[in-house]
Amino acid sequence: MPARIEYRLIGAGWAMCDVTVGDLQATVAASYLGDALNELLGATLNALKGTRYSVARFCDEPGEYRFVLVPEGAFVRVQILEFSEIWSDEPDDFGEVKLEATCGLREFAEAVLSAAREVLNTHDLEGYKENWRKHDFPLEAMNNLSRALRGGTRH
Repeated sequence: MPARIEYRLIGAGWAMCDVTVGDLQATVAASYLGDALNELLGATLNALKGTRYSVARFCDEPGEYRFVLVPEGAFVRVQILEFSEIWSDEPDDFGEVKLEATCGLREFAEAVLSAAREVLNTHDLEGYKENWRKHDFPLEAMNNLSRALRGGTRH
């Protein structure tokens, strides 16, 4: 199934992320209380490297969204779970499933990388920090994911 991700800053300290896998779609919010884009890049890189379970948390005052990535060979199972409390340590089973789908791991990683590049192209480093308050743009995480994809890590 094709994967597409759009991540956009929507004002001081807020972002929206649209995730589409095949015919399934979810939109989640993130606040600057976390570092959502950085976490998504890092979790995706970990999945690409073969980590069996990777998580990215999106803080959404007062709740939280949790992206759970589970590689399955050349594919990845993507779950987006919603929790009522921020920084929830509840087990994944306690979350409300907003999206659950399987797609190509490399294709998902490329979609995440493309979304990050679009944010950088739209806002540049200075504009990102201004909009995202205390967080710098996750340039290192983006470059690490880009290198991993160029190197052909797991496909």
